Amino acid sequence: MGRYLISDHHFGHSNIIDYCDRPFTSVGAMDNALLDRHYGTVGVDDVLVHLGDVAMDMRDGRTTIEYFEQLGGDLLIAGNHDVGLDPDAAPFPVLDACVLERRGHSFYCTHRPEDVPDAWDGWVIHGHIHNNDLERFPFLAYDDKRVNVSAEVLGYRPIGLDVIADLVEAAAPGDRLRLREDAVDGEANSL
Repeated sequence: MGRYLISDHHFGHSNIIDYCDRPFTSVGAMDNALLDRHYGTVGVDDVLVHLGDVAMDMRDGRTTIEYFEQLGGDLLIAGNHDVGLDPDAAPFPVLDACVLERRGHSFYCTHRPEDVPDAWDGWVIHGHIHNNDLERFPFLAYDDKRVNVSAEVLGYRPIGLDVIADLVEAAAPGDRLRLREDAVDGEANSL
């Protein structure tokens, strides 16, 4: 059983295709690709921690619940587009943030990086920024102790917490990897 993380799927959100320059021609094609990449990565016994914005669901939470259940999600960290979801009515836990531990590393998981408590001195895993400011919020910023798991940055595929821990342990001061593929391919694409 592994633990996987991702944020900002934005299922059903047509404007996100242009806003984040997603490589899809329609919402249907995007939604299908997101689900296919998820199923190809996360097994039924794995745990999915989603760091918010499952869907563009500002009204009643039904779309968020529908897609989160399709993902087999286990824990949702609420994002700014999940505001229609009543955490008490959701059939899964919905939190503002959580801390995950792996191999001696503590990871504060939140949707928006600006919501991290000032006193936190461990690593931060966040979403919200998408691929719109990779200079300040790349996939991995060693000196800032930050990992951006927005869907675009991950190639629309969840990432295992073990992989994040491996990358943190392999990184050195000054390392900044723009995208997940830079780390996976071993070709550092530093800023």
